[in-house]
Amino acid sequence: MIKSILLILLGLFFILNGINHLINPQFYEEYSSRKGLMSPKLMVRLSGVLLIFGGLSLATGFVMIYGIIGLSVFLIIASFTIHTFWRSNTTEMKFLEGMHFAKNMAIFTELVYIAYS
Repeated sequence: MIKSILLILLGLFFILNGINHLINPQFYEEYSSRKGLMSPKLMVRLSGVLLIFGGLSLATGFVMIYGIIGLSVFLIIASFTIHTFWRSNTTEMKFLEGMHFAKNMAIFTELVYIAYS
């Protein structure tokens, strides 16, 4: 029962982030463009759809392994292309990007755990 509730909450986290990617794409496109991501407009929309699909799969349990794979791919790509704290010039940006990188790696680890349990 508790595992189901936690999966629903984790799924909602991804669903809300995905919706945010689709509702506010200009912010994410600008940010990704500054980070040098190829085709920011396409990637932001694609990531929004991927986040929603992955979140729904976690929340419902339907094709969960595919959702976990998609979310894992997203987290790895976002971590190593967007949250590159080692390239930041200021201490503040190193700190912020480092936190986002660590958060993504923690969530990735959680997804791997869910997939194997």
